[in-house]
Amino acid sequence: MLDDFSFTSLFNPKTLIHLGGIGLVMGMVFAETGLLVGIIFPGDSLLFTAGLLTAVGILKLPFGVVAAGIALAAFLGDQSGYWIGWRTGRALFSRPKSLFFRPEYVTLTRDFYRKYGSLVLILGKFLPIVRTFAPLLAGVIEMPYWRFVAMSLLGSLAWPAVLVSAGYFLGEVPWVQAYYEWIIVALVVVTTGPILWRVWRAARTRSQIPT
Repeated sequence: MLDDFSFTSLFNPKTLIHLGGIGLVMGMVFAETGLLVGIIFPGDSLLFTAGLLTAVGILKLPFGVVAAGIALAAFLGDQSGYWIGWRTGRALFSRPKSLFFRPEYVTLTRDFYRKYGSLVLILGKFLPIVRTFAPLLAGVIEMPYWRFVAMSLLGSLAWPAVLVSAGYFLGEVPWVQAYYEWIIVALVVVTTGPILWRVWRAARTRSQIPT
């Protein structure tokens, strides 16, 4: 099963699930929603693949257990992100650029907050980068915790309900089983492309502002 394993395959959702099962999936979901380092993980495609591999029997757990485990990890990750944002405060806005952080990520998420308010904690679960920074900014702006918990819970339930279910039900379709790796690539492009475009535009705008 892992004869062709390499370092680069660590970013392949199928390989990741083969390696660590639901425990590793939950750990990566927690990291992506609660820790900056998790921004590199393939969240949407990971959830879709978890559902697909559950359907074909490779991930030998009931669908409900897989979806509930991912929802719990996302919810706990949000709480971690909120706490980090609350402790960091406005210093987050002036944090230096690093491997896992760019000022454009904060700008992008802040724009979503201005447009959608606390609904970002639900809608943002389906958007790379935003799902990592939305809990952080909620802590920074000191969103009332009861509202944060309510929105975080809804988002954490909706995300696996949509993507794990999609993978699970489509996983029983023969042509999906035959071409699912291409489907995962397409999913990554569709979900990540528009966000990366907005990040690039934000970075370009920042570079044109005179100092």
